Amino acid sequence: MNHDCLRKRLWLILVCSIFMLGLFFSYAPKAFSGSDVTKWDFSLFGRERDITRPLKRWAEDMKTATNGRWQIKLHYGAVLSPPKENLDGLKFGLFQAMQTCAAYIPGKLPLHTVHELPFFLPFNSEQINEMMVALWKHPALLKELEKWNAVPLIPAALPRYALMSNKPVACVKDLDGLRIRIAGEMARVVAMFGAVPAMVAGGDVYEAMERGTIDAMTAPWAFAFGAFKLNEVSKYATPDFNPGSQCCPFFANKDAWESLPNEFKKIHLKWIKDSPKIWAKEYEKGNNRWIPIYKKKIEFIKFPPEEHAKLESKAHIVYDNWVQRMEKMGLPGKEVFNYYKAKRKEIAGY
Repeated sequence: MNHDCLRKRLWLILVCSIFMLGLFFSYAPKAFSGSDVTKWDFSLFGRERDITRPLKRWAEDMKTATNGRWQIKLHYGAVLSPPKENLDGLKFGLFQAMQTCAAYIPGKLPLHTVHELPFFLPFNSEQINEMMVALWKHPALLKELEKWNAVPLIPAALPRYALMSNKPVACVKDLDGLRIRIAGEMARVVAMFGAVPAMVAGGDVYEAMERGTIDAMTAPWAFAFGAFKLNEVSKYATPDFNPGSQCCPFFANKDAWESLPNEFKKIHLKWIKDSPKIWAKEYEKGNNRWIPIYKKKIEFIKFPPEEHAKLESKAHIVYDNWVQRMEKMGLPGKEVFNYYKAKRKEIAGY
């Protein structure tokens, strides 16, 4: 055999060997590497509390279920963004997920404020969460999120609101001249009885109450007062004031969500099915923890049903005005209101 034939045979053997090695490595299981990890930053305001503890559990469960391939870091205390700018930060991809409250960002999520209409939501915390889940089944609400490059992530709806104050509030007459921290749509009713509403972010309420800038504040009962130490600067509590609740859900950046593997999305959506119960249980733990603490220092005041009825009698004015404002903005206010009202009937029975 001459040298030319030998070289050709050796060259053919080498090429075949490389080809076979390529096939082997293309079908062999890939080793786990850092490049396979999806990392999310989650922008939150306030400290860890009842509304964020299930979120912490969610982050841990996602990491475990994906074998460490999806890692979510929760950033508390508005370190990534002020509460009023969280939606803007999400839009520009400064972080992958965040929490905001519709009342903190007037005009940015107008249709979402249907969730904040006074005396509209059920009393039960689990049902309030179910209402928020239903909120995102209407296409107009999803469309509203599109311009912010946002998608719904977790409902985690807040429980009904109560009142703490440095002036006793036992009837509607006590509202006259009361400087009160209360969210936008709920504020419209108390204003009809002479109250002076102010929308102050949760983290700023302590200082406002301490300085006397405001006389009273509404917040989710019972955990939020303790979480922000508002019980330290209050003399009275009116648990059954119950004007409604705020819309403060968790959203994700649309691009970040869509880039997740389908496997991750399925794991998340399966977890979300039980989320109303998870948050309701956490809020119940908060009641058991905080109410005994409050009663040691704060005087509890009853707000009689007949007084509450006086507030509720004005709610229809707020509903009509809300629908009109939405329609003037070119939004389907009447359709969304009727849809949400029907969902309340389906979920709560009234």
